[in-house]
Amino acid sequence: MRDATFTDPDLTTFTGLDDLGLLAVGQRVDPDRAVLACRVAAEDRWCRRCGCQGRVRDSTVRELAHAPLGWRPTTLRVRLRRYRCTGCGHVWRHDLSCAATPRCKLTKTALAWALEALVVAHLSMTRIADALGVAWDTANTA
Repeated sequence: MRDATFTDPDLTTFTGLDDLGLLAVGQRVDPDRAVLACRVAAEDRWCRRCGCQGRVRDSTVRELAHAPLGWRPTTLRVRLRRYRCTGCGHVWRHDLSCAATPRCKLTKTALAWALEALVVAHLSMTRIADALGVAWDTANTA
């Protein structure tokens, strides 16, 4: 590897968050869990009802289980901005459908990891739930 080219380390790319439309903005690694603070990469400022631009109203945090990093459960804490339309007053928040389906506790990457662990590695549902850091019912339902 005489002509190897390295770039700056990028947690977003390393963890596969760029495929989900998320950006990693912070991390906390504990002995039993890794938590990544994230935000949505794309802007979502335009009202779906009237098309006017919205103003930032506040924000909320949604926690999603992600594929484990080194068999350490990984949780994404995604900060979602809420907007209020300046025209009609409609309130909405960032669209997170690129990362997870509505009302789902697992990212699409975690779901793919769980299916591969079940089918290819023949792991039990209990082991998959432990690796993802979620309840057995959550892993089984997903």
